[in-house]
Amino acid sequence: MPEAGHALWDWFWDLRSAQAPGFSGPAPLSHQEMLAWLQLTGNLLRREDIAVLKAMDGRYCQAVEEETEAIRVREAV
Repeated sequence: MPEAGHALWDWFWDLRSAQAPGFSGPAPLSHQEMLAWLQLTGNLLRREDIAVLKAMDGRYCQAVEEETEAIRVREAV
């Protein structure tokens, strides 16, 4: 990971750690959750940072969903 991405990576996991799990896997981060996190932490984000965090979150949710499905398939065999 590029040096410039380390802060976003840390912030992403900080955001994720505060979110309760959903019944069918992780729910995507909402704008309200991101706003609350910003207010609590005092971090400042640019629009580009928010777009990157949302893209990271989308990929994370997709990867968890794919892994969950792979586990179901393995257990069904």
